[in-house]
Amino acid sequence: MRLLQDLLIKSIGGAIGRSFAKTLLGLSLLFSAAPLVYGQESQDLDQYKWRVSAFWWFSQPTGFFKGTTEETAIDLHRDFGFGSYSTFTGTADWRFKRKHHLLFAISPVESSRSDTLQRTITFRGETYDIGTRVSVDIRSFSFAPGYQWDFIRRNWGYVALATQVNLLDTKASITGQVTVNEQTATQTASGSVFAPLPVLGPRARWYPMPNSSRLALDGTGQGMYFFGYGDFYSAKGTVGVGLTHNWKVTAGYQLGTRLSIHGGSNQIGLRLTQKGPVAGLEGSW
Repeated sequence: MRLLQDLLIKSIGGAIGRSFAKTLLGLSLLFSAAPLVYGQESQDLDQYKWRVSAFWWFSQPTGFFKGTTEETAIDLHRDFGFGSYSTFTGTADWRFKRKHHLLFAISPVESSRSDTLQRTITFRGETYDIGTRVSVDIRSFSFAPGYQWDFIRRNWGYVALATQVNLLDTKASITGQVTVNEQTATQTASGSVFAPLPVLGPRARWYPMPNSSRLALDGTGQGMYFFGYGDFYSAKGTVGVGLTHNWKVTAGYQLGTRLSIHGGSNQIGLRLTQKGPVAGLEGSW
């Protein structure tokens, strides 16, 4: 049992501060070991047809964006002082057969910041000089349909493989004073990218208390590398405590997205990481 606890700590720690690959390995080892403790019981503690969850998410964004490949990257922290902010994320799970699920997830991320430039920047052909007061808006809206197959489902929980298509709509805009033909005017420069990104990875749930679903430990990790286009990764680890038969309160940590899109001559490029603690409710029927 001590070994399982150590593995759990390592898997959750991987979602917080280790590489994505180590997170996947930790989750696989943890949940694959559970049958050694509980055996191969046929009873299923995880009986439900519909499961929905809603999380408050304290996101800590980092990264940069640029208007085209020819322009200099604009750093969220160094250039604009972006900090943490609150948002939410939600998921829905329809288990239409014992080991088969249809999934849907949604995560809107939007943040604004006004600051005085410490250097001259150019975005989408517009140049904003040092000392200019500018307003910056970053929006990344993700909705992701998917499918999950529980290749191991026992009394203690399940280990599954899930695939989803993350439909990411990301937009960045800057508003400030620019000088054109020796005339000063307020100008907004904006760029956006819509990226349908398929991802694949493990999902798992473990009930550590024998014959009780009151305490649940969840882990998930998904990702894909798209060669010259970019890459996308996400991971989450949570602990759920039952309030009633149908409702659990949950808390944990989420690497919501680690997204990289290289961009092109007519498309913005970006590297955006959203991570932070989460807390919320889960309902199952």
